[in-house]
Amino acid sequence: MFGPSVEQVRALARKHRCSVVETYALPDGERAYFLECRSHRDKVRLLDDLAAIDAFDPALRRLAEQIAAGAASRLEQIERLHAFVRDHVVHTDEPIETFSPPMWVLQSRIGDCDDTARALVALLRALGHTARLATLGDPPSHVAAQVELGGGWYWLETTIAAHPGEHPLDAAARLGIATRPDLR
Repeated sequence: MFGPSVEQVRALARKHRCSVVETYALPDGERAYFLECRSHRDKVRLLDDLAAIDAFDPALRRLAEQIAAGAASRLEQIERLHAFVRDHVVHTDEPIETFSPPMWVLQSRIGDCDDTARALVALLRALGHTARLATLGDPPSHVAAQVELGGGWYWLETTIAAHPGEHPLDAAARLGIATRPDLR
């Protein structure tokens, strides 16, 4: 079992003006959290800090190395990790916002936008890439991953069939997705 302790999560939550409403054990012994944050941006900052911790998970690092094995370039590593999360995890809405650890999301193959983006950012960081979580919408309602590439930020949307580098809203328009309020 790997991941931040309940105390670490509570401290990070306070730092980002969030509170832990409930914590519960997952079947594999990891913990998931119901959190309330004052804003979507505060939530994303908290998840970004958690992804920094997640990147040190030995199992997650091994998985990242397996997925990226044989890649001819850093771009190919990024594309392989993106494709794995995008194609491996089914996007599911949550009635109550739940923050699940990346390895649980990747093993259970379900997660919402913040879960899958956090998992991808952690995988990228485990291999030394500079990555972050980014928000979309006004007010923000969607979370996606970005990786620094060539001096700029490169989008990596994980909840729909977006191409690497394609802005999530452009991908939604290309795919004719009009039913998800977070992608309008």
